[in-house]
Amino acid sequence: MEEALFLKEVDNDIYIRAIGHITAALCPELRTRVFGRLEAKPPVDDMYIDLGQCSYMDSTFMGLLVGFNKRFLRFSERPITLIHTSGECLSLLKTIGILKLVILSDEDLPFPPAMENLVSTEPTTVDLLLDVHENLMEISEDNRRRFSTLHAILRSQKRKDDQA
Repeated sequence: MEEALFLKEVDNDIYIRAIGHITAALCPELRTRVFGRLEAKPPVDDMYIDLGQCSYMDSTFMGLLVGFNKRFLRFSERPITLIHTSGECLSLLKTIGILKLVILSDEDLPFPPAMENLVSTEPTTVDLLLDVHENLMEISEDNRRRFSTLHAILRSQKRKDDQA
């Protein structure tokens, strides 16, 4: 099964398409590129993420979506839009509490042709994992409990890395 993230910007709109089983290994390049663009000028007008062909997303990718939404809301009056969210992803997003933060749409929005297939050459760092899971923990007390052990492990590893 193909597992890929695609990205393209057109007229200050960011388009992301997730295909297959999206995990932490695919996230570093996407995070770097999208965060960099959200901080640049001119501001991003809209952000669309197509999850119609996404069969699974791990907590890292979900936390990244929350991070995108938080940064996008700094410059916009509306949240990111998730397009054609598959049933599997819809269930995961609901469980984690992300659905209350974003716009869901089944609109047939034309995504741009020739989107760039992001191949992450960057490692998945402790800082990335810690950041995205803290995003998820901010959503609810359930998430705080759900990710508390992982959070403690990541904080411990970060302290070790910082001392090295």
